[in-house]
Amino acid sequence: MIERFLRSPFTMAVMLLGAACAYGVSIYTEESTQSLLYKSTIILFIAFYFVYFVLLYFFNKKNPKRKIPYLTYRPYEFKEEDEGHQYITFRACRNVYIYYYFAIPAALILAAIFKDWAIAPFIIIVFLGIGQYLVYWLEIRKLHS
Repeated sequence: MIERFLRSPFTMAVMLLGAACAYGVSIYTEESTQSLLYKSTIILFIAFYFVYFVLLYFFNKKNPKRKIPYLTYRPYEFKEEDEGHQYITFRACRNVYIYYYFAIPAALILAAIFKDWAIAPFIIIVFLGIGQYLVYWLEIRKLHS
């Protein structure tokens, strides 16, 4: 169960959303470094990362043959143990590519419509990222069922 959590695209989506919330709160709070909301958001963000890396440490200690690296250029979600896993990863990445094929032009149109709203591009990028994790998960969940 810990491996499923660590390799889940939703875990990365929560990390992305946490970073977005911390950034958004820092922009819209007065005296942002002194605000209680800002401090609590940063503490929650750091606590989630801490819990994630502690779980990663214990998983690697318990499963030395299936270690998940702490820092890597490959996403943690990739679990390519055999040809079946590789094919599912291929299909999921293909679907993400198709998603971006349509989502990037739509994001540009939204950015043009909301050009007077300064945080709109940031929100659009966050939603693009969360959409990517959702599209990937919808395909990869076949591996776990």
